[in-house]
Amino acid sequence: MKLAHPTFLMTVLASAVFATLLCVQPPAVAQAPAADVAADLRMAQDAAPFRRVADAFVATAMAGDAAQAQAMLSAALVARSGDAAIRRALESQILPFFSRGQAPGRSVTVTHTTDAVGQHGFAFYMWLQGTGGGAQRPFTVYVVEEQGRPMVANVVPDRLVEGRHR
Repeated sequence: MKLAHPTFLMTVLASAVFATLLCVQPPAVAQAPAADVAADLRMAQDAAPFRRVADAFVATAMAGDAAQAQAMLSAALVARSGDAAIRRALESQILPFFSRGQAPGRSVTVTHTTDAVGQHGFAFYMWLQGTGGGAQRPFTVYVVEEQGRPMVANVVPDRLVEGRHR
């Protein structure tokens, strides 16, 4: 009688043990610890007024209202970039991007953010549904608190941020 090679026996034994462990272990359930859920709920609540500003900006940009869109921008952003540069960016990049959209997508990722002058707020990583069944396109709206009010600190159209746009 020929004996099996020891490596073969170890492989068979390891496979049997692994299969047994799979059967004995309860199924893994992806659950966030209670502290994470509480933090997420708190962030959603804190971000709500900022989200309303982001949504209003998107609606204004989709409507093509350059003057109203510019009025929603942070004074610090406008001062840093200059009025003419802001108008050019709105007319050549921001408004054309949003004019190709039918509606914002449903998926939104929210993170904390700080602008160049240290104002804190939230970044909203979103998607724009294309018109006529076109593909979704990513964009980000940054909203910070400036003099007690949420203001748009930046808008980045058509740039996918891995891990944020989901």
